[in-house]
This record gives sequence, structure tokens and C-alpha cells, in this order.
Amino acid sequence: MKKITLYLSLLLLSCQLKAQDVISELQAVMGVEPSVEINLGAAMLGLLSGMTSEEKQVSDIMKNLTEISVRVYNLDDGEFKGDMQQIKSFINNTAGAMKSLGMQQLAAIREEDSTVYIMAEMGDDAMRGLSVMALDDESELVVIKIGGQIMLKDLAGLMSRFDVDIGDLDL
Repeated sequence: MKKITLYLSLLLLSCQLKAQDVISELQAVMGVEPSVEINLGAAMLGLLSGMTSEEKQVSDIMKNLTEISVRVYNLDDGEFKGDMQQIKSFINNTAGAMKSLGMQQLAAIREEDSTVYIMAEMGDDAMRGLSVMALDDESELVVIKIGGQIMLKDLAGLMSRFDVDIGDLDL
């Protein structure tokens, strides 16, 4: 039993390191600091969950999350000197690597000036993680990673609560 626990611990550690490697690789490709950077861990999300107790649907989702990371890069300002094709390749390659690790592609948009992937790590009745990579009009890159248990019934209720329409997405 101790060996199994050790192996699982090492597996979780390697997954965390891979996630950090992706962020490091992204930073190297971008060559500039993000204009927005948000890193919320389990402790902060637990605190925020308690603060939103009057919004039960929001609180129910947040209490099961372990992390939220957001990076936003402005690509049309004077600081960015990167290669747009290299950014698109990075996004496509990262999405492919996620698929090979067993994540499900919920949506993909590949247009001339926009590239979007929404990837989910699925369990039996819940998502274990959600990642979004969106390059919009070649002017902004947004990367979002949400870790933790996201109950599908809670997510559907939350989307209707905030009037989010995903009917146009090819899921």
C-alpha cells in the first residue's frame, strides 16, 4: 500500500511539474510578461467560496476547485515582437499533447486569425480540470487552467445562472 501511495504521489508531482513546464514554455515563446496573471490555489479558493455563500451555485463549484491560473498576453502593443505562427504552433501542439494524455477536446476553433481550444480532464460524473487557450484576432492570447472537481450538474446550473449560451460551439 505504501508503494502505491508513493507512486501516486510521484505521478501527481510529475503532472504539476509538466503544468509548470508548459507555463515556462509559453513564457519563452511569448518573450513578454503577461498583462494579466492570476494564480489562485486551494486555500484562496476555499476562502472565496466562503465569501460567496449567498451565491450557492458559485460557492458549490468553487469549494471543489484546487487552482485557477490565468495568463493574458496583449499582442498588439509595442512590446510584443514574437512570431504569431510560433504561438499558433505552440497552442496546437499543446492541445495535441493534452489529447495524448487523455484529455477531451470540448471545442476547437481554427480560423485565420483565431485559434481556440477548450480541453477537459473527465471523470465519471465530474470534470477534474479544464483548460482554455484562446488566441483572438492575433491581438490577445488568453490561457486559463482550472483544477479540481467540477460537477457537470453544477456547471450547467452556473452557466444558466449567468446566461452563458454555448449552443454555437461544436462540442
